Amino acid sequence: MPKQIKYIGVDVGGTKILLQTFDDKLNQIEETKIKTNTKSHAHFMKSIYDLIDFFFKKSVKGIGIAVPGIVDINKGVLVHAPHLPSKRNTPIGQLLKKRYGVKVHVDNDINAFLAAEHARPHLKKFKNIVAVMVGTGVGGAVFVNDNLMYGKNGFAGEVGHMIIDKCSPLKTFEENTSGHYVPKIAKLINPNLKSKITAPMLEEMLKAKSMSAKKIQNHLVNSLATGLSNLNLVFNPEVIVLGGSIYHKYLSSKKKEIERIIKKNSLDKTSPKLIDAKSTTSVCKGTVLLLNAE
Repeated sequence: MPKQIKYIGVDVGGTKILLQTFDDKLNQIEETKIKTNTKSHAHFMKSIYDLIDFFFKKSVKGIGIAVPGIVDINKGVLVHAPHLPSKRNTPIGQLLKKRYGVKVHVDNDINAFLAAEHARPHLKKFKNIVAVMVGTGVGGAVFVNDNLMYGKNGFAGEVGHMIIDKCSPLKTFEENTSGHYVPKIAKLINPNLKSKITAPMLEEMLKAKSMSAKKIQNHLVNSLATGLSNLNLVFNPEVIVLGGSIYHKYLSSKKKEIERIIKKNSLDKTSPKLIDAKSTTSVCKGTVLLLNAE
């Protein structure tokens, strides 16, 4: 007898939308993904509806949806998502509830990621965890005493907006660490630079032992370590989970250097364990876990 779909999880990204279906025991049944329609807000929302419509059955109990942006979880509102064509303050939770008539949970994608990661055996034993994803931007999530930390409206964990260098033109954690800002980082390091250096170019430049690329990588490493040092002081986590395309490509090999800087800046000269995020961790499953935790 085929498994019956009970939950739908949706992971909305700037380039793709991934949907997974689950049974009552949260075993995955199906998966599909489509390119994010960025033509307009209306096209973007229609692509989400069309995808869910295709998989929606009478047996479905709820829908979880994760987005890369600021979410008011109390109202199910997508407040702002800089990498999506959505309007500010989109009541995505209300819209989905009205259309499908089931329970809906809307959350930030890193919160959903950490919820799914925490459910896996390698992290389940830890109660205090910080997750930081370094990709096009920088996102974060925090577990405190075994509970996901949301704050008043669900905005907690927006670590990318921390100020780590107020004297620089690039002030925030995200501006000094993420892929989107690599051209500006390169220009800051070398004002006389003639050509634009982008994040995808770094890999080949590092292989060619380019000094410019090495300086950019060092800047990324030091900025990440500074941001993590601050988070360590504020939250005192047992582990820090690190992931994202920029981290995996350019920073994961520098973990010992990052730990050294965290230890130097800590109160007890120790560092939390740094763990690389699992590439197979399902954000879709995390949305469903959070849906059932309400």
